[in-house]
Parts: sequence; C-alpha cells; structure tokens
Amino acid sequence: MSKRVITVPLQGGKVAVNPQFQDSLKQIGLDPNAVVQKIQEELKRYSKYPIQKVELEVFSPSRYEVKIYLPPIGDLFLKILGKDTGAHDSRNEVIGNLSFDQLVEIAIFKKDELKSKSLKSAIKQLLSTCKAMGITVDGKPAGEVIKEVDAGKYDEIINKFEKLWSQ
Repeated sequence: MSKRVITVPLQGGKVAVNPQFQDSLKQIGLDPNAVVQKIQEELKRYSKYPIQKVELEVFSPSRYEVKIYLPPIGDLFLKILGKDTGAHDSRNEVIGNLSFDQLVEIAIFKKDELKSKSLKSAIKQLLSTCKAMGITVDGKPAGEVIKEVDAGKYDEIINKFEKLWSQ
C-alpha cells in the first residue's frame, strides 16, 4: 500500500466525525474509533494554539501518523496575542509578550518548517520574528533575549527540551 493522506475534518478544535471520514478510514482498514481517539490525544498537546489543519498519513492498515499543522509563524504569533497585524514600527511599538517557554514549545512544534539544526538556532529564528513584529519575550525586547541566548543564559531551559527536539 502506498502512503495515503487523509485530511481530518475539524470542528471547534475537535475531530468532526462525519460519515465520509469514517468511510474513508474503514476503506483502508482502520478502526475509526481508535483513529479518532489517537487524533484527539495528539490535539491535546496543541490545545494552547490555533490549529490550521490535521492530516492522517496512512502507510498501512496498522501504521499511520497524525500530522498537525499550525499556522505560519507570524500568523501564529498574531493569533496567540489576539492581534490582526504586527507593529508598524517594531523598534518603538510593542504588540504583545510571549514567554520563553512558549517560544521553545512553538519551536518544537514547528521543527520541520524551521529547518534549524538545533533547538537553540530555531529559538533564535523565532526571536528574530518577534523582533520584527514588535513582540517582547518575558517582558524584554526580543533583540536583548537573542543576546542572552547567545551568552548562554537560557541553556538550562534549552537543554531540558533538547530531547523533544531530537525526536
């Protein structure tokens, strides 16, 4: 069986179990209830963030993966902060604040999109986006946090999540 990709219908952040979705799962030999349960478990990890789409990659009736996609980084930050646009002058205007832990979590979720070789470089990439959009991190300008990351101030936090990054 070649890989099949099934788009999972969502409604209000949960799987919309409709007859078409159930039939498509049954046709390839999957138990709809077990698949929906696994998707719901995966969605719990992303509960703090808006979901763009969910796909089910089916390799065989016994092997499948749930792929959850968040919006692009800039859009994600805006949705988290409840804003429509970034700062017009990011040097003088602040549109919101994110925690460093949120950045680490987002970096892990967006690993494939960021294409960074290390968690530290992925975080710096996100910090650059924050800097351009006028977003502070833990109440500090993102440029200052980038310097602190380079200086090793956040190494303990980064090392704690390095295992998740390498999975």
